[in-house]
Amino acid sequence: MVVLKSNNYKNTIILRIITFFMKKNLPIILPILILATGIFGFKYMLQTKAKGKETKATEPVWIVSMVSVTPTTLSPTVTLYGRIESPKTTTLRTPNLNAQILEVTALEGKKVKQGNVLIRLEDNDSILKLKQRNADIKDIKAQITLEKQSYDNNLTNLIHEKSLLKLTKKSLTRLKKLIRQNITSQSALDDAQQSVERQMLNLNQRNLKIKNHAVLLKQLQAKQNKAKALRDIAKLELVRTKVIAPFTGIIAKVNVAIGDRVRSGDMLLSMYDDSALEVRVQIPTRYQDVVINSSKLLAITRINDQPITLQLDRIAGQINQNSGGIDALFKINQGTISLRLGQFLTLLLTLPEQANIVALPYEAVYGTNRIYKFIDGRMESLTIERVGEQITKTGKARILVRSPKLNYGDQVIITQLPNAMDGLKVQTSRPSQK
Repeated sequence: MVVLKSNNYKNTIILRIITFFMKKNLPIILPILILATGIFGFKYMLQTKAKGKETKATEPVWIVSMVSVTPTTLSPTVTLYGRIESPKTTTLRTPNLNAQILEVTALEGKKVKQGNVLIRLEDNDSILKLKQRNADIKDIKAQITLEKQSYDNNLTNLIHEKSLLKLTKKSLTRLKKLIRQNITSQSALDDAQQSVERQMLNLNQRNLKIKNHAVLLKQLQAKQNKAKALRDIAKLELVRTKVIAPFTGIIAKVNVAIGDRVRSGDMLLSMYDDSALEVRVQIPTRYQDVVINSSKLLAITRINDQPITLQLDRIAGQINQNSGGIDALFKINQGTISLRLGQFLTLLLTLPEQANIVALPYEAVYGTNRIYKFIDGRMESLTIERVGEQITKTGKARILVRSPKLNYGDQVIITQLPNAMDGLKVQTSRPSQK
């Protein structure tokens, strides 16, 4: 028991000495311990790290498909987009009158024949005006008749006027002889002289009326012609109260209804001749020379799986501002029943045959005019000219290109690579048969 207590006493004294020493020298000892621990850990990590194998950088190789080039003579086709128009499109307006709409037989989309009554306007005013014009003509006709009768009467009276003038002159001559003989008075002579002068005045007036007859007759005839023209205008106004189809065609739009009040010049309806339909398309700049210098070019489109054939009729006379090409107008040879004005169509235009043409899948073309050839395991860019397209028997679309640097047997890459560039390393497992 004594020995055990002695050992505990010694341990307690040693512990107290160590604790006292640590408290006095802690700021110095702690950094040394941390540094020693770090050095020991770094050496341990170096001794225990895994030893990896060395790798060498290799150039990536892209797997692509290619097609062999075979230049040949082909008829390119071009896809065009057009709109149906008609040179015989008209807008019917209210004639020179204000009237109410009494009847509308025209319906939008309905086919009408030339001469059919489409709209009927109120015609009471036109009927009254026509009656007035007919009355004016009758009045002038009566005036002409009176003038002719007056002329005949003047011719007859002229003979009598001349006879009376002779008699008054003879009477004056006798009175002059008597006055020299102092048989009669001076007043009688003066009366005779007045009678002669008065008769001469009457004769001159009669001659003037006869002379003016032709002028008066022309004036009345001119008035008659004017009245007839006004009557014809009134007839036209009456006829125009019935709006008639100027040709056989289809009603495009009706702007009025029964009961509407319309004024002169108001739009009533529009229609077009469906037998004169044509398609206006824009020819891209790269195909303009071929189209302009060619004739009888044919195109085809489909409506409800029904083919419609078209033929180039003419080239537009001007190029619209901000346009990407010149307009061409195609005449529809057959199949116009299902077509309507303003309808958009997709046309496949066949161009004349051209030599040294290569047909490629669309995937071979980058941008608008660049392809890549396969040369010594790498890609080499080539600028080409696009001459059109071709639809194969299986329905696949192929682009037709041409280049003096594209020869028989050349391999063209047809895989679209996002990082395509000259010198890019590529390979193929087997040739493509596209």
